[in-house]
Amino acid sequence: MFNKAMENVSLSPIVAISEEVNKKALETGKDFILFQRGEIGFSTPKYIVDAMVDALNQGLTKYPVSGGHLKLKKAIIQKLSHFNSINGLEPENIVVTHGGQEGLQLAFKLFEGKKAVGFAPVWSCVLENMVPYSRTDLIQIPLADDFSVDYNLLEDEIKDAAFLYLNTPHNPTGKILSKEEIENVVTICSKYGTYIISDEAYERITFEGKKHFSPMQLNYENIIGIYTFSKTYAMTGWRLGYLVSRNKKITDLIKLGDYTQTAGVPTFTQFAGAEAILNTEMEKESVDSFMNEFSVRRNTLYDGLKAIDGVKLPIKPEGAFYIFPDFSEFVPKNIDKDESRLFVFNKLMDAGVATVYGSCFGKYFQNNLRFSYSTTNLKQIEEGISRIKIALHK
Repeated sequence: MFNKAMENVSLSPIVAISEEVNKKALETGKDFILFQRGEIGFSTPKYIVDAMVDALNQGLTKYPVSGGHLKLKKAIIQKLSHFNSINGLEPENIVVTHGGQEGLQLAFKLFEGKKAVGFAPVWSCVLENMVPYSRTDLIQIPLADDFSVDYNLLEDEIKDAAFLYLNTPHNPTGKILSKEEIENVVTICSKYGTYIISDEAYERITFEGKKHFSPMQLNYENIIGIYTFSKTYAMTGWRLGYLVSRNKKITDLIKLGDYTQTAGVPTFTQFAGAEAILNTEMEKESVDSFMNEFSVRRNTLYDGLKAIDGVKLPIKPEGAFYIFPDFSEFVPKNIDKDESRLFVFNKLMDAGVATVYGSCFGKYFQNNLRFSYSTTNLKQIEEGISRIKIALHK
């Protein structure tokens, strides 16, 4: 009776893990080290909150402009030029969305029922939400052991695909695709006229001088860039993002989709977003503060995991706030697949350490676990490492 696409959508398994943690904590009284959520532990900077209050006091509470307010769009164009080196855009190339997630949903919906390709591991919300909602046939192409791209595998599958879902900096591995890798991927896609949905949520969270390179810097019209204020500005609950494409047919259709679903993002939220970008002095101060803390946490967690004999870390994460180690050495060979993919996850849960098991991110990397350090402080990270050592070598 009901729409099958809606019935096939499910909440992210990460939500279920968090609920299980809360239940176990209540039942046992045990405290948990929470490495499972991709939430931001910092508060939204005050200058952004103040801008929203000012907008409310100005009475900006009516229906919003369809597709986004010009004030925010102009700020986004400035940001894309300054930070991403993406030039030549007009307001019509941009649609303001309810977070990056709505942008992704609308972009996937453009190609409903079509074949698509994505590099595995794939963000769980894409697999559990976007793919079933849009009836997409997503073919997973595994990254190599060092999380590099196999261009031969990509070209084999891209020939008859409607689009490639591309995510860099990458959730869950922390890999940043280099300029050369992006150029190679775009060259292959352009050869077959394949669209690219480029998810760049973690564009500002990069380490040790690594730079994010946006595919839209290249001369290829069929790219849909998805951006969000959530990660850069600790605005996860504000639900503010934007979609960008040089192809105005795409943004025209997306604007209609956004209007149909939500009638637009509140104007007062958009004005706060514009201030987040345009107040460059406060922006730099807040982003630098976040990044300094993330850097220390990343180093502490990476070094701690690397020091545990048997834990494999293919790369030191270059971006985002995740680490995706391989725990294959600790999985018994004589257990079935379902039990093996949860074996280490359950061991750590019993020790009071919450992570995300690898199968949440697709059919490859089943013995990996994702660790997020976005909400855990140094003391918690150190305690987590101690618990992991004990649990793995019992």
